[in-house]
Amino acid sequence: MSAILRKSSFFYITHLCTFCFPPLVMLAESRNRGVLAIMALWIPVWLSSSILWSERQESYAFLRTLPVTDRQVVQTKFGLTLGFTFIYWLIVSLFIRWAWGSTPEYAGYMALTSLTCAGSLVLSGGWYIFSWRFGPSALTAGVMAFVVLGILTTWIVNVKRMIRSVGIGTIAPGWLAGGPWVYHVLLFLVALAAYYGLMQVAVRVKKKSEVSI
Repeated sequence: MSAILRKSSFFYITHLCTFCFPPLVMLAESRNRGVLAIMALWIPVWLSSSILWSERQESYAFLRTLPVTDRQVVQTKFGLTLGFTFIYWLIVSLFIRWAWGSTPEYAGYMALTSLTCAGSLVLSGGWYIFSWRFGPSALTAGVMAFVVLGILTTWIVNVKRMIRSVGIGTIAPGWLAGGPWVYHVLLFLVALAAYYGLMQVAVRVKKKSEVSI
């Protein structure tokens, strides 16, 4: 089990570093606080990329040499993604607290971050199932298309300029930003329930499939 964690966590950690460093420099030098909206929107992109690279570096033959069951493999990978999703949420939340403090925009940025992290859980579970059902080549095509679409959308829409002109409310869910904090908790509970359901599906897919993972 530790071998799986070592091989997979390397990509999660390196991607997390590339995710945090540029925005941190921008915030420290120019206080361009609008970059935090882009950080929140790109959490699913970075997690998807981590899953892609970790899956491509592990073969079915390698996993068969380990004294683990298919269920344990699935639980380890799903647990790793869950843990890093929380880390992304925590880091972006701390950046938001530092940049926006107790301003009215704070709730909007937090709502956007919670929504993208909750959605990332469901998306990540889907990527694992997709990979184990169709193989790493199909996963590569799917994730790369998603990454390109995410970057192009952010660039074409010009999120930072939109936020400067209209405010974070233009992309943050109003029901979450304007509601009590219990809404965030309920959102994550729903996402966790869906994630758990996807994990059960993934176990069945993994047992039936001999695709290289």
